[in-house]
Amino acid sequence: MGKTRRAYGTWSQSMLRDLRDRGRLKVSALVAWLAGRDVHVDRTLVSHWTTGATHLPADLLPLLAEFCGHPHEVFGPYVRAVDCELVDVPASPAGGEDLVDLLLGAGASLGRLQQALHDARAPESPGGVAVTEEERAALRLRLDELIHVLADIRARLRAAEAPE
Repeated sequence: MGKTRRAYGTWSQSMLRDLRDRGRLKVSALVAWLAGRDVHVDRTLVSHWTTGATHLPADLLPLLAEFCGHPHEVFGPYVRAVDCELVDVPASPAGGEDLVDLLLGAGASLGRLQQALHDARAPESPGGVAVTEEERAALRLRLDELIHVLADIRARLRAAEAPE
């Protein structure tokens, strides 16, 4: 088996320290949250994980990602070491549209995103050619809209591939 570019222990210690520094990891809150899911760990052990005295068990990584609510902050640095990236794909309610309608909707969503970016970069926009925070928020909404539609398309395609 090949070597990873970054040892697990070093990465996990760095990741936990970063989560703690960003305020996403409170030891007491994590211990209580895990206990609510029938995973019992000692507060001292969690503290040891964050200092690197012992290693965080890899099977707790998905729970840690769920706890902090930002999976890209848990896994992102590790997968970036192998030239990958994580992207949040929001859950999207299943609609009644067929695949063609979803594809047309994706094109329309992309058009709205492009128009919002064009408007934000226009010299007469509030920030001029610089994108303001309000414009950035509007762009994120348009991007999330597009991601939802694409997630629906992906779900439909996967459902069509699934054996009955």
